[in-house]
Amino acid sequence: MAKKRISTKLKMRKGKKRWFPVIAPKALGGAEIAQITAYDPAKLLNRNLLVPMKSITGSARDSNINVKLTVVKVQGDTAQTDSLGIFTGDSQVSRVGRRKCSKIDLVFYANDKSDNKIKLKFVLFAREALTKNLKNDLRLLAEELITKTLKKQEYSDFFTSTSIKKLGLDLKNNLKQVYPISDAIIWKATKISE
Repeated sequence: MAKKRISTKLKMRKGKKRWFPVIAPKALGGAEIAQITAYDPAKLLNRNLLVPMKSITGSARDSNINVKLTVVKVQGDTAQTDSLGIFTGDSQVSRVGRRKCSKIDLVFYANDKSDNKIKLKFVLFAREALTKNLKNDLRLLAEELITKTLKKQEYSDFFTSTSIKKLGLDLKNNLKQVYPISDAIIWKATKISE
């Protein structure tokens, strides 16, 4: 007769999983945003979460934006988080980019006030077909403006819906000197860990 194998993983686990509340960073309000499970509070450290901005702000306008958070500290039974990035949904970007419009992608690195490195993916849209030279001028000016803006603030303050919407409007207004663009969207912005 064959002997039954007993899994060693099942022997090592003691007790049941528990639910732990997750607290948003101070820049995002510092309220409870979710609950996650674990056997032990120590197992929560460095766990990443992708949370819809709508659940943090309560605004339906933020339903297409997601925030990436990581658990940095556990106090008692609550998990404290820090922002790692902000993402606009691909469906929102494709909705803005329609036929007979120029799409200008920017992917570059910039530093915040504390010299944390941030990778940015930005998209500009114009209503007409543009030449390569004009696209390049818009790309360079937008990169310069974003770098200056980011240098004045911390990454945690930058990874908020109000901050990225304000930056999009500022870019739209400042790029008029080269060519009037129809929209400017931060597609992805992530903090690069060293």
